[in-house]
Amino acid sequence: RKEIKDVVAYLRMIVNPRDEEALKRIINYPARGIGKTTIDKLVLEANTADISMWEVLERANEFGFRAGTFTALQDFVTMIKSFASMLTKQNAYEVAFHVGKQTNLVKELFNDKSTEGVARYENIQELLNSIKEWTESPDNEDGELVDKSLASYLQQITLLTDADEKDPDADTVKLMTIHAAKGLEFSCVFAAGLEEMLFPNAMAINTREELEEERRLFYVVITRAKERLWITYANTRYRFGQLVQNEPSRFIEEVPEQYMDRSFAGGGSKNQIGGSKWSKGSAFDRMRAKNVDDGESGSARQQSGTYYNAGPAAQKSAPSYLP
Repeated sequence: RKEIKDVVAYLRMIVNPRDEEALKRIINYPARGIGKTTIDKLVLEANTADISMWEVLERANEFGFRAGTFTALQDFVTMIKSFASMLTKQNAYEVAFHVGKQTNLVKELFNDKSTEGVARYENIQELLNSIKEWTESPDNEDGELVDKSLASYLQQITLLTDADEKDPDADTVKLMTIHAAKGLEFSCVFAAGLEEMLFPNAMAINTREELEEERRLFYVVITRAKERLWITYANTRYRFGQLVQNEPSRFIEEVPEQYMDRSFAGGGSKNQIGGSKWSKGSAFDRMRAKNVDDGESGSARQQSGTYYNAGPAAQKSAPSYLP
């Protein structure tokens, strides 16, 4: 995905400023007044002087750039150098977190409330979560955290990418979004992430229409399977760099019980939904932080608005890495 490649390009640039592929990708993203003409001039001057584009940027005052462009180039160089100064003191997650915040890349995606914009923002969130998890994972059997630097992380994902590309014709699992799966069918389907605030999405539970759209997407998921459908969810998950507890999605409870086989579920009351307090009442009765035995009836909740109203704090909250 473009947004993932953009963030990774920033990280590559920090570790190796002479990575010209990464440089061309991020030099004007988010927009900072460095257009195609300027980039072409950078390439030309680098080829003429037989130096890297980064060296041209560092010596921009020697190549006759206009005042406004020269300032933008200087600011870009200063920003990359400030990120690079963190490499010896901070781990991969701390650097990536800082980059996402200081470049306004995360903020720009957060402000895009279109369906595609929300998906791009969530992809960045998952990338940061994966880096966080990697930095906290032991490097050896003794549980030691040996090298969690940004350079080590980039080396790891490069090796994984190379391994993925070795045999494109191999019989493999097909990973795709729900929207990309429309019109397709498979003998076996794994639906991952069936958790409250994730599916249905936290931004789609404020009105009946939005919730119904999420329910229609769930219908798309279950009808992709011709023979078997596995529904999975995590009891805990990293979100915005924090480990949070999850409730199973209300949509699981809406599947007719005669079609469900819970024998594969793990331990714990959450995973045996049919016998837990969580399962009492309808999906609507479980809406938005109201326990089913709190004394408020379903009709009263519908009148009070607790079905679809996430509350001011929940609706206005923003991740910590937004300025």
